[in-house]
This record gives sequence, structure tokens and C-alpha cells, in this order.
Amino acid sequence: MPISSLNVAGNEITSLFSQAERKLDEASITGGERAAELKKQGLQLMADGIAKAKGLEKVARESARELASSTDHLVHENPWRAIAVSSAIAASIGMVVGVVLARK
Repeated sequence: MPISSLNVAGNEITSLFSQAERKLDEASITGGERAAELKKQGLQLMADGIAKAKGLEKVARESARELASSTDHLVHENPWRAIAVSSAIAASIGMVVGVVLARK
């Protein structure tokens, strides 16, 4: 799932919980049958948000597994390239830290 789709889904979940909060707040102010209906609507919105969040969790878990698998495959196929890339990254970080510390 692309990052933009994850952002949209995250925004939808946030919106559902905001709507649920408004319904439950209104239910606490309102009384009687209307309060019961608002509470029911708010709880349903929360249940929908939780279901969407669980769906996103599943997608994220599957994406992480795929990424780990492809990384594992790449490292096993090209171990020296992996070592070179990680060494280059470590050296770059070391140089940046050195420059920052030298300025102080």
C-alpha cells in the first residue's frame, strides 16, 4: 500500500474517532432517548475506527515482512555490497558527527 494511501487511511481513522468523540460529548449533554442514540452512533464510529486501524496494522505487518524478506535476499545475494553500503553510511554519519563536534 503506498504511503499516500496509508496517510489517507490514517486521516480517515482520525476523523472517525473525532466524530465519535463529538457524538459522545453531545450524548453526555443531551438526555433521554436522543442521548442513547448518540452514544450508540459514537460507539459504532469507534468500532469502525478500530477495525480500520487493525486493517492498517495488518497491511503494515505484511509490508514489513516483504521488506525484511527482500533485504535478507539482497544481503545473501550480495554480501560485500551490503557491507560496503553499511560502511559508507556509518562513515558518513561519523563525518557529520565529527564536524558537529569540531564546531563546538
